[in-house]
Amino acid sequence: MLVVMLLGTPGVGKSTVGRALASKLGIRLVELTELAGGDEEVDPRALSARSGALLRRLGGGVVCSHVVFKPRSLEVRRAVVLRRDPLELVGVLRSRGYEERKVRENVEVELIGLVYWEAVRRFGERTVAQLDVTGRSVDEVVDLALQVVKGEYSGERVDWLSSMEESRLEELLRYLSSSA
Repeated sequence: MLVVMLLGTPGVGKSTVGRALASKLGIRLVELTELAGGDEEVDPRALSARSGALLRRLGGGVVCSHVVFKPRSLEVRRAVVLRRDPLELVGVLRSRGYEERKVRENVEVELIGLVYWEAVRRFGERTVAQLDVTGRSVDEVVDLALQVVKGEYSGERVDWLSSMEESRLEELLRYLSSSA
C-alpha cells in the first residue's frame, strides 16, 4: 500500500500538486478537510486515526496537509514538503483573502521551515524531502515529487534564512514585525 504525505504551509500548492501526483501514481488524493470532519481545530490524534482507517479502505493515497501527522498503523513511504519563497507566499495568501495575522503566521512558519522539521521529527530524515516550488510550473513540481516517491531524487535543501538576499530578508522581517 502506497502512502505519501504531501505537506507544507497553506499557499504552497499542496492541493494542485497532490491531485496531479495522485493521478500519476494511480491512487486517491486525501485532503486535510476530508479528514478533519469539519473541525476548525485539528487534533493530530484524530487525524491519525481517521487517515489510517480511510487509507486502509482506499488501499493507499496521497495525503495533503499543513498539519504533520502519521496515519495510524501505516507506513508512510515518503513525505514531501513543498516550500515557497516567503515573500511570494505573502502575495498568494493575500490573494486568497487571508487575514494579515494569518498571513504573517503562515509566512513565519515557512520562513523557519517548521513543517519540514516537524516532518523530519515524525517520519525521519530519510523519508522526508523538500521541494522549492518558487518559479516552477505545477508539472515540474509534480515530476520532481514523483521522482522523490520513486526514490530517484532526494529533494532539495531549502533554508530561506541562509539563502535569501539580505535586502529581501530585511523586507520580509520588516513585514513580519509590522502590526496589522
